[in-house]
Amino acid sequence: MYNVGDVVIYSSHGLCSIKDICEQTFSDITKTYYVLEPLNDPNLTIRTPIDNEGKQLREIMKKEEAIKILHSFTSPGIEWVEQSTHRMRLHLEIIKTGDRQKQAHLLNTLLRKKIDYVALEKKFPTQEEKLILSLQELIFSEFSIVLNKSSEEIYDQVLAQIS
Repeated sequence: MYNVGDVVIYSSHGLCSIKDICEQTFSDITKTYYVLEPLNDPNLTIRTPIDNEGKQLREIMKKEEAIKILHSFTSPGIEWVEQSTHRMRLHLEIIKTGDRQKQAHLLNTLLRKKIDYVALEKKFPTQEEKLILSLQELIFSEFSIVLNKSSEEIYDQVLAQIS
């Protein structure tokens, strides 16, 4: 069980602070809920049952794991799938896993591919551009807290490793 003030990862919302733990009744069923506030959207409030803890809510990674994942950007990411519909399906599956290592491999591939496109003076696909931004927010914000660095510093470090 988490406590008020803990920072956790909640599903696709990413880093959230636990603002409260309370009981609520819906359809005559009373459950205990975490009240979450996404760090990147303080105007949003999320309630999730405590018994959902292992499904959509998890602890932020440890420093050793963050360093290991950050170092993985020195190696190539996943294989690039040429057909866009298959590629996007694969990308969405990876994101849904919640596995930061797999997501980092995907981000690695996307960043490398974007560099290739720019070098060839080609337009990088809009869907992939949006995915890069989303993954960077998700992964780099967690690294930022764990490694006590800004997201910009993390981004610069990743680009240096890719280049």
